[in-house]
Amino acid sequence: MNKTTQSALCAIAAYPLFAAIAYTAMLSACDNATSTTASESTASSSSTTTTIEEQSSSETATVEPSSSAIQKSSSSSGQKQFSSSSRSSHRRSSSSAVQTSSSAISSSQETTVSSSSDVAKSSSSSQTSLPAKEISLDENGFATVADVYKSLTADEKAVFIIRHSEREDNVAIETELTANGVKMAQNLGTTLKSDEEFSYITSGFVRTNETANNISKGRGEASLPKLITNYDITGNWFLKISADSLAQYATKLNMKGGSVELMAHWAYEGGYTDALYELTPRAEEFIQKVILKNLSKWKRVSIMVSHDIFVMPLAVFGSKGKVALKYHEDYHWINYIAGLAIIIGADNSLRYVPVKGADSGVIDYLAIYMEEHGMGGKKPSTPKR
Repeated sequence: MNKTTQSALCAIAAYPLFAAIAYTAMLSACDNATSTTASESTASSSSTTTTIEEQSSSETATVEPSSSAIQKSSSSSGQKQFSSSSRSSHRRSSSSAVQTSSSAISSSQETTVSSSSDVAKSSSSSQTSLPAKEISLDENGFATVADVYKSLTADEKAVFIIRHSEREDNVAIETELTANGVKMAQNLGTTLKSDEEFSYITSGFVRTNETANNISKGRGEASLPKLITNYDITGNWFLKISADSLAQYATKLNMKGGSVELMAHWAYEGGYTDALYELTPRAEEFIQKVILKNLSKWKRVSIMVSHDIFVMPLAVFGSKGKVALKYHEDYHWINYIAGLAIIIGADNSLRYVPVKGADSGVIDYLAIYMEEHGMGGKKPSTPKR
């Protein structure tokens, strides 16, 4: 490996670190800030009624700092931050356009899945998969949200669990969407136009509320939707320790990508049991205690807007590890408005499809870095830790 490539790998390993640390610090404060979140959830759209759902009885063992720790952590002098050009390139890469149909996916990169092939089935042996229309997956293992929606049969319900749209650079509960993030969410909504009413569930953070509202607007809904706030989807679900502690844990392991790198190792390889729950049983618990428990309260189709640290593990779980989000190997991370569709049949059978609302379901940090620094050419096959 030449010195230029080696330098690039060292730099890119820490590329999203400021976001990972600041974001996880913010998550640590969210349970203590429940009352604040609820008021911000309502204030973010004065015409929107907000309902707060009962939390799951399962609690994560976290130690939360005060909300003042959010700003302190996000501005820590020891964190590597994006330059202005880095942030702009990140946005161009992650959200330049929204895919409107399966024809926009290169046929040479498509994989077709159905309930009888690569779509993950429910863990319950008593459940069976429903016949389903074939859905095209791109080279990273994602289908478009629109294609999955159009594939639903009349007796199926679906919950699309997605990351919020593109946000401003500061990381806090009240962080808003960028103008491009607003456009991304609205463009996704236009691909989901129909006379059908949707339910919208969010974490209560301003950017998740704005994402839901703008998807609704893009669909042409007459008024802002009634947002349902669910605090199980703030991002702490898979964590045994506080989010601040998770970032420190990764640092002690010499992971330059911080909690992002740690989450990728854990989601694909397991381990780290003192910091994180085992992925599969914890994901199944979420589906039982949050999705299926509340399903009767929601419309046939629900949009659930959450955060990357929650959505990324679910996409890995639902794809049985086939989705390309191995940050520790190729610096891929979950993109904005990407996530996992959970499809529930009339007999409560389940199937899962990773979904994307933009051109790609992944952010390729290595490609961004190399383009930004004029280091084009062949990428290293496997980045080193």
